[in-house]
Amino acid sequence: MAEKPASEKTEKPTYRRLQKAKKDGQVAHSEELPAAASILVLILVLVLVSPAMLNSFILQMREGMSGEISVFADSGAFIGFFNKIILNSVLIVLPVFAALAAGSIASCIVVSGLNFSSKPVVPNFDAVNPVKGFGKLFNVKSIVKLGISIAKLIFISIIVWKYLQGRIEELAAIRWAWTAQIVAAIAKIIYGMLLRISVAILIIAALDVLFQKWKYIKDLMMTKQEIKQERRDSDGSPELKSRLRRIQIDMAKKRMLQEIPKANVVLVNPTHVAVALRYDPKTMEAPIMVAKGADHIAEKIREIARAYGVPIIRRPELARTIYSSVKKPGDPIPQKLYAAVAEILAMIYRLKRRGA
Repeated sequence: MAEKPASEKTEKPTYRRLQKAKKDGQVAHSEELPAAASILVLILVLVLVSPAMLNSFILQMREGMSGEISVFADSGAFIGFFNKIILNSVLIVLPVFAALAAGSIASCIVVSGLNFSSKPVVPNFDAVNPVKGFGKLFNVKSIVKLGISIAKLIFISIIVWKYLQGRIEELAAIRWAWTAQIVAAIAKIIYGMLLRISVAILIIAALDVLFQKWKYIKDLMMTKQEIKQERRDSDGSPELKSRLRRIQIDMAKKRMLQEIPKANVVLVNPTHVAVALRYDPKTMEAPIMVAKGADHIAEKIREIARAYGVPIIRRPELARTIYSSVKKPGDPIPQKLYAAVAEILAMIYRLKRRGA
């Protein structure tokens, strides 16, 4: 099976890539969901508000017609009456527009989340380039988008047509009814039609949301090289990390060797392993290992010990046990080795007293 080219975007976007896209204002966006939400909110508000709007209009018309002189007989009175109707209508319709705006904003937050970015509002002069703009009108993406819009229109038209077909007899039956009954029947049919349209748009919106989220991730897919480069940018290159690691090891080794002059004894293997031990009964509960090493480091430990007069004792088995069981300088020796080390320290103390 042939391997995929390194330049092919096969890797899912990293958290860093997603955050950068969000910062740049690049988020998953559905144009269908706000439209569906707006229509649903419009239907809900109309159902709640339309009776009040109708009653208000009827009351105002009665008020205008029931006076001693009809407002329609005086131009000044008519203008005042008309302005009053307009003002009351605006006050009634305002909640409708507010609800539409709230529904649209809420649907956008559901898809994209809260995201504030100044980058999309930075002037982009390529966007007003007439040559590029003309090209965008006839590219494949625009043609596909137009085809999808036509398909949606046909889908909704079929639903509306099927619904109205089932209401033909109902419409025919109300032609001899009272005006109020006709208005109520037509309003009921319109509400039913709007409800079916909103359900159709919701289905389209749900499919569009899934598609937009899939497309958003697909557009942010990364190549293996981009993943490696991002890791290098955040963590540093492997070469740099290796170099820093070597520096840290060298510094730790240097600090370790500086502790050898403070040791009470150095136990050796005799040539392959060396461990330096220190014990102060006033400040320590147990002897600690201040340095350890094998091969050339063991030789360095012995060299420093000789230079500073630290006793070097050959205890191959004990030296190997301490070397393998004590992980790092500064750690105490295991309790099972207390007796063996205490015997060596006691011997050194006796030799020092004799020498003194």
